Amino acid sequence: MYYCVVKNSLLTIALLLFFVPSRGQTGSTDSIYKLGKSEKNIRKKLLLLNECIANGWYYGDYDKAISYGKESLKLAHKYKQDSIASLMDNNIGIAYDYKGNYSQALAHFFKALRVAERIKDKNNEAYILSNIGLIYNNEEQYEKALWYHQKSLKIRRQLKFQRGISASVNNMAIVFMNQEKYEKAIHYYHEALAIDLELKDSVGLADDYNNLGVCYQQKKDFKKSEYYQLKSLELRQRLHQHLGVATSKLNLGVLAVKSGKLTEAEKYLNESMAAAKKLGAKEILKSVYQSLSELGDKRGDFKSAFEYLHLFNQVEKELANEDNIRKQTQEEMNYKFDKERETQRLNQLATALENKKKQEQALIINWAIAIVGILVLAFSLVLYRRWNEAKKQKVIIEEKNRQVEEKNHEILDSITYAKRIQTAILPSSQLRAKVLPEHFVLYEPKDIVAGDFYWLEETDDSIIFAVADCTGHGVPGAMMSVVCHNALNRSVKEFGLRDPGSILDKTRELIVDELSKEEEDIEISDGMDISLCTWNKSTNEITWAGANNPLWIWKKESQDMLEIKPNKQPIGKHFDMKPFTTHSVELRKGDRIYLITDGYADQFGGPDSKKFKAKNLKNLLVQISNEKINRQIDILRTTFFNWKGDLEQIDDVCIMGIEIE
Repeated sequence: MYYCVVKNSLLTIALLLFFVPSRGQTGSTDSIYKLGKSEKNIRKKLLLLNECIANGWYYGDYDKAISYGKESLKLAHKYKQDSIASLMDNNIGIAYDYKGNYSQALAHFFKALRVAERIKDKNNEAYILSNIGLIYNNEEQYEKALWYHQKSLKIRRQLKFQRGISASVNNMAIVFMNQEKYEKAIHYYHEALAIDLELKDSVGLADDYNNLGVCYQQKKDFKKSEYYQLKSLELRQRLHQHLGVATSKLNLGVLAVKSGKLTEAEKYLNESMAAAKKLGAKEILKSVYQSLSELGDKRGDFKSAFEYLHLFNQVEKELANEDNIRKQTQEEMNYKFDKERETQRLNQLATALENKKKQEQALIINWAIAIVGILVLAFSLVLYRRWNEAKKQKVIIEEKNRQVEEKNHEILDSITYAKRIQTAILPSSQLRAKVLPEHFVLYEPKDIVAGDFYWLEETDDSIIFAVADCTGHGVPGAMMSVVCHNALNRSVKEFGLRDPGSILDKTRELIVDELSKEEEDIEISDGMDISLCTWNKSTNEITWAGANNPLWIWKKESQDMLEIKPNKQPIGKHFDMKPFTTHSVELRKGDRIYLITDGYADQFGGPDSKKFKAKNLKNLLVQISNEKINRQIDILRTTFFNWKGDLEQIDDVCIMGIEIE
């Protein structure tokens, strides 16, 4: 997550609803707890303890809020103070939410909601519904989140509770922003802002400014985003909102990274990281690590980038509770079941009152129930024995399945992490947009990681770019791609080569040397096929060389597709290794060049499950030549997947298209 929106409902109205109105100052969590323990009046005691819980999560003391909250709940249940118990469950849920433990948060929110509905506490009910909506938003279940926020907003409009209305519309705006419906989000944010300005609610205004800043950041309007983020930070610092300050500094750090203000970004992100560690706010910490990784990448400090990427992955794993969805569903089922059970209990009470007037009829019913019960018990004993045996077998099978799933999960985690590393070595979209003219890159790996890759390097006088197909695909192909990528980098950066043929010769030499281990009697004949261009920016001349992969040139003037043949040898061990040939190509404005691997043409599909073939790919590019180059990628992708249909993808796919300016 590259930004932090504020859970406005949790911050704006918590003090109004759940702090004791009679207290003029809010002390530390421990001091309020001691006051509550020493208070003799039961109701005042419980209200003070509830204030202690809310004070704990509000000032970032989550563990104390949870610990004191669970102890206080026992007293509330003991003295049958249901309304205060509901408030306590809600505040404990908020503390768990900020710790990132969503299943525990939901458990307490639904307990609080059951009581609020039963005692008809509409104000509290609306508040809890809003908090449940926030959890589902965090879990990316946006339709469910909107349902709970809309239900909360309806109640608050009926109550004419302005601060609550502000919180609900703000939370709905957050959901719309996550769905990339930015205009809707901005509309609701401004509605919340207008209410909070009228109420002079500094806490709410700080949240409104933060969220507007994030929304404009997503729209890539960085000037407006910075304006609102700075207003939010100023208010939060004045209010001593430690969690809010950490959030604002994270957002300003992300914004500075995207705007290229790298020194400013480092300052904000480091300050946010320190605060998040102190508060135990893992969601913020995860986003900080991700942004610091991107910052390292932009500075060319790849060691730092990978270290922070590793820290990001660790925190993400801690937050990724595989049972969250199942537990949420279970909590909802328990909630519905409890409501049905309450209805059933009331019906039974009415039946009992009626049966009291009809004792004779009741006696007959009781005897019938007893007889049926005996029969059911006898039958149940027989079924129990069979069920017990089946259960033992099930336990054995489930344990074996668990072990297999655990191993599969570990393997998948490792491959997914490898994908992050492989993605990091590919040229970013920002770099491509900066140095290349109008272009596209169609990149569709067969598996999570790939043997195909595309490569780009800018020198003082040239732009060098290529697409490559390493031996194999999946994990073996990905490992080869790292070796080949490194060899290309060395050929250009270390040896200073610019001529495509010379680059391929040196790259082959480096790869063969890397894969030949004579002292261990190991020799690997793997390598790669490649199509590589050098574009001299001063002369606008294109030179090219290829290993097994051709260069296709669409000439605007003649509307024909030309092909330059590659050397029929790979970049690697070969029985007849010869120097690679460099071709000079004279191009004009509007001409297009295509660098391809063989994955697209070799894909089986269509009505007869045959290969697509290079000829058909070439014809397709001619047919869509009237389309802009950056529109062609959509047509190529759609055609590929329509052709493939339900068949398995057999190889990685990589095509780069560039239009000459």
